[in-house]
Amino acid sequence: MHKGPPICYAQWTMERTIGNLGQEIRQPSKPYENLAEEGVWRCRVNALLATMPELDDRIKGDPTGSVNLGEGYVLLRKRDKRPWLLTGEEARIISEFIGHGQPIHRFKRWARLRLPNGQIARSLWRERLKPVTQVRISRNVKFIYGAWERFGEVQYFTRLAMDVTEGADEVWRFEDIALIRLYSLPDESLLKMSSHTLVSSKLADEFAVVHVKLIKSVVGMIPHRVRLPSGITEDRFFLMEKPGLDISQIGIPYSVYQEEDDQDADIE
Repeated sequence: MHKGPPICYAQWTMERTIGNLGQEIRQPSKPYENLAEEGVWRCRVNALLATMPELDDRIKGDPTGSVNLGEGYVLLRKRDKRPWLLTGEEARIISEFIGHGQPIHRFKRWARLRLPNGQIARSLWRERLKPVTQVRISRNVKFIYGAWERFGEVQYFTRLAMDVTEGADEVWRFEDIALIRLYSLPDESLLKMSSHTLVSSKLADEFAVVHVKLIKSVVGMIPHRVRLPSGITEDRFFLMEKPGLDISQIGIPYSVYQEEDDQDADIE
């Protein structure tokens, strides 16, 4: 009821793991013994990396031209060459977000955002430049909006320059946001009939400005034509999330790179 068909979270992952381990076998005379040894070795490495992620030397830093926003969020290019001035409905929405009295400064749009889970969220701004047959759509995201989890289509990412007064000084800070077109809330009747496994929504004409750190994952919104219990047939989208993503970040917080002050405090 909570995870859907077992093929999505058990059989698929097991078969994929067996295939990966099979590729590592180099001694055909004892295939099963070698397969078991590769599995044990893989488990040991995964356990070490989950406990002490600083041992993972595959990460070579952020790409050139990117901006590290902290907490695992990184803005990635492409980016506008020249600052862009908002007009129309987008200007109204962002003006409401920054508050009255704050001018809307020109800004540059960013195309992509890397999330803490390793996924890369893209945007309609760049993806619509490619033919539909040549793009793997990854601009639909799950994010926190108010007190709810919502789904939406990212239009673009940007860094809004904000005026902040601190005492007698006027300083600048950035608000890292995404302009997102919302999907409607899931159809309650379909949710109930499917034991909460079919999340079916429509792409609404409603936009929201969301802090990038409220974006949790990239999701798939698959087009489908469904007949509702009311008898109406509609074109809608159903939700598809990456299997096992919710448990992929499990680990033990630990760091050997403590500051000297922290170590002294621990000793005291």
